[in-house]
Amino acid sequence: MPQNEALPRAEGAASSKERLEALRRDIDRLDDAILALVEQRVAAAMDIAELKRNDADGRLRLRPAREAAVVERLVGQAKTSPERLVRSIWREIMSSCLDLQVHTELALYATGEPAMLVDAVRRRFGGAAELALVGSPAEALEVARTREAVAIVELDAAGDWWTALRGDPTLAIFDCLRDEQGRIVGLAVGRISAEDLQACPHFRIVEGDGEGELLASAGGYRLVLGGNAPR
Repeated sequence: MPQNEALPRAEGAASSKERLEALRRDIDRLDDAILALVEQRVAAAMDIAELKRNDADGRLRLRPAREAAVVERLVGQAKTSPERLVRSIWREIMSSCLDLQVHTELALYATGEPAMLVDAVRRRFGGAAELALVGSPAEALEVARTREAVAIVELDAAGDWWTALRGDPTLAIFDCLRDEQGRIVGLAVGRISAEDLQACPHFRIVEGDGEGELLASAGGYRLVLGGNAPR
């Protein structure tokens, strides 16, 4: 092969390498900028923690409605970033920032598919909160009632643990945990403010028939998601 035919290929390879190095430098610069912004967000979370230091209304610091609004707003703004990436990043950021304000526990009870439920819990609550397995739904609810904690209980269509929440002025189901296919595999229970509950998924315990998606039934009661009847 003539020597002059090899020159364009060599020049093209050098040009591609230079472009690759330039893109890597751009990524390094962007990583530095992202970290700087995360540091600012962490500092703001710590300032909030200081302002709330003397708050004692008996409710969790966790604000599920606020978190959901933040994530949905950012998902709506994303143009090229996959939705799952946006949700994952901000769940982890919010989880860590909340942990800087107050240590939150996740008391989890599961017998059927614990690994699947743990995976769903981490997708929903991030990795900062301490996760502890407990021996019964009642124990999980007691932890949620008395500590800075959320009870996570596996959803069993035949289970009746949720009937203990009927008329409970302290605890409420405020979210559901879903597997990768979107199937509900667990429920989150905590001391959530009435304001936040208004913006959370609407869970109801009803006698007899009731509008909404049936999640479980026991002793004449039905646990439903959605519908218009009061809790």
